[in-house]
This record gives sequence, structure tokens and C-alpha cells, in this order.
Amino acid sequence: MSIEVTPIVRTFTYNGILLPDVPGLAPREVRDLYSAQFPELVSAEVEAGEVGNGRQDFVFRKAVGTKGAGTHDAVRQAPSGPRLAALLERVQAVERGNLGATGKLSRALSRRSVQTRSSAWSQFAHRMLEEQHHAASVHRASATSDMLVPLP
Repeated sequence: MSIEVTPIVRTFTYNGILLPDVPGLAPREVRDLYSAQFPELVSAEVEAGEVGNGRQDFVFRKAVGTKGAGTHDAVRQAPSGPRLAALLERVQAVERGNLGATGKLSRALSRRSVQTRSSAWSQFAHRMLEEQHHAASVHRASATSDMLVPLP
């Protein structure tokens, strides 16, 4: 009984396009070679098909997804940690229309005592700015032309 050697023809497909085989290169090396023409192949996976009738098909599949995103069900689960739980609560309050912190701030700013203090601080700031402006203008000195030394 003799062993018969039959060559296996490799075919590579990407996005419905049949790409010719490059003899002597591994399937990942072929992917890297074609990534110059198709940049999205840089992160693509190589899926090898079954060998049949002297032929093996390789398919390049793009890595599809969002960077850092988990499963959709993971978003619905309660977050771990008190800071994440507080953030989730704020986001949900904004979605519902309960502005939480903004509502508290507007209520605080509408109080008479807060408005009185705010007005007092505003008047104090204006007075201080006026005094600085007045003090700066008083200390200015101007020299008349007869006070200057003549040029040679």
C-alpha cells in the first residue's frame, strides 16, 4: 500500500471577496499581508474551515464590538460600589426628570437668607474694586514737559 500525497488548495475570503493564497505563509501571515489593503484585517480573526476534496477555506472575520463594552445584560445589573450606585441613581433621576442636585441648588438660591448674603458679598466686592481703582488713580503722577530734562 502506498501513500498518496495530494496538495491542499487554500482559499481565503474576507467580506465576500476571494483573496488568492500566498504559498509559504501561515494563515495569520496571509491576514497580515492583506491588512495593507484592508486595514480592518489587523484585528480580524482567522477561522479555518474543514478540509474537504483537497481544499481548505479560511475566513477572515472582523472583530466587531465597542471598546470596553460588556454585555447588554451587565448594564442592567446593579453596579458594585457606592460611588457607582450613586452615579447610576443620578443618571436615572435625570432620565426621569428629577434633577436632584439642580433642584436642591435652585431651592437654596431662592431662599431669602441666601439672597441677602449674596447681595452683601456682591456690594462688598464692588466697594473693594472701586477703592482699588480710586487708590490707583490717586497715586498717579504725571510729569509736564518743563519737568523733563532736555535731550542733548
